[in-house]
Amino acid sequence: MKIFLSHASESKPLVRRLTEPLPPHVAIWLDRDMMAPGQRFGPRIETAIRRECDFVLVFIDEYALASDWVKREAALALDRQAALQRTYVLPVLLQDVRPRMKELGIDPEEMLYLDASDCSDAGIAASARTLADELFKHCSVMIESLRDADRRQLLEALAAETIEFKQAAFMWQAFMGNSLAVLSTHQAAFDHVRDSLAGYNRVADHFIPRLALHRDRLTSAWRNQRSLCNDVRDVLASIENDVYRGAMFRLNEAIEMIHKLDAQGGAPADEIARLDAEKDRLTDAARTALERMSGATTELIADLERELEP
Repeated sequence: MKIFLSHASESKPLVRRLTEPLPPHVAIWLDRDMMAPGQRFGPRIETAIRRECDFVLVFIDEYALASDWVKREAALALDRQAALQRTYVLPVLLQDVRPRMKELGIDPEEMLYLDASDCSDAGIAASARTLADELFKHCSVMIESLRDADRRQLLEALAAETIEFKQAAFMWQAFMGNSLAVLSTHQAAFDHVRDSLAGYNRVADHFIPRLALHRDRLTSAWRNQRSLCNDVRDVLASIENDVYRGAMFRLNEAIEMIHKLDAQGGAPADEIARLDAEKDRLTDAARTALERMSGATTELIADLERELEP
């Protein structure tokens, strides 16, 4: 289990005292302790919350309420909780600031929280024990829910969402097929690109955060098949990194070309030809990435389905 500790730097000594008694199998992501030299602070934290951790503990006091970092981390964690459809955020009160918890997007009337405001030695020790118990409870619930999920339904959900993403991505890529001269001067052609891009973004904003949920559920349901579990991780990671953050993201460069030509009122024919060649390279790369994704997910689902056969 890996947990992320969201807290104000002023409260770090107390946060350490509350979490140090956790058992050795609980890995702790404590901001700069997990940063490699040269890494950018913001993106690394976002990756940890969105993809690497099982729970986020938000330690709340006056310092946290004044911290832009804690506010951002709490928002990211709550978004992930909505995508995972399970408890992911565990608020911990370090001070009696319950009426202000909503400033972090946390409603104390709707979300259970741990009161660790007793800063005496005995109070901290008791809060540390309660925190360990709460983590164990939520981890057990998570494991049981994964085990109880019907495996065939898991495959059907992944297949349906992957197809929806693929169709939206192919549509955007296809509408980029016109020349830049057409896309930058004909409103109807550009409207198709704009609308298809908006549709792709809507689907991707729902699908990509759920990849972690699909990964966790599938690797738990097929936990005795180590090779298949590795395939699940590899294929779903490729969807996010090679397709969504890779070839499809780079397709935005072609959108920028359209806007630039429109703002300039056009360009010489040789420049248009050069840009068109670059646009075609981007669209071809996007199509290739999508075709590979389609083949890999189809093969993966077929392999997993074979394990369901009696």
